[in-house]
Amino acid sequence: MNTIYINGLNIENVTNSDSSVTIEGYAAHFEKANLNREIVTADSFNDFFELWNNGKLRPRLNYEHTEQLLGGIDDLSVKENGLYMVAHLNKNVKIVSDTILPLIESGDLNSFSTEGYIDWNDIVENEDGSYFVKSFMLTGVSIVSCPADPDAKFSLNSFINEYMESKRQKLEEIKNNLKWYQL
Repeated sequence: MNTIYINGLNIENVTNSDSSVTIEGYAAHFEKANLNREIVTADSFNDFFELWNNGKLRPRLNYEHTEQLLGGIDDLSVKENGLYMVAHLNKNVKIVSDTILPLIESGDLNSFSTEGYIDWNDIVENEDGSYFVKSFMLTGVSIVSCPADPDAKFSLNSFINEYMESKRQKLEEIKNNLKWYQL
């Protein structure tokens, strides 16, 4: 597996599509308080996954916790460290091509933030002032510049592939020009 580093992001599993950019990473981490003092575990998402797996709930992918849809969520899974997400940004959405992708390229936008419903009866206050969330009904994930979970970063996929392809084409062009001069 090739790993590429751009602007401090660790990019793996590079994919490409003309109409979308794939991003992936942890949307939430388990067993540690975020900046809102909320703590979730894998079990916090059990009710959500029951609906997700039966096709009854499909969270949205949006920008900075607004109604601006950016693409779709392709996969959500529980991994050892947290809730892992694979999503795609639709390049045909104007804000994606004009604003989001340039901000991602520059490294200024690289975080996820979860959205959802928490029943107050499903919250347990800890002695340190943090809150354990027993059930979190995920309704969306937002791409944000300032997340409650500072480690909820995503990586780019197709952007790197497109960048590498443009470099390959340039090198091929230079190589062809050198052959012409050698004749």
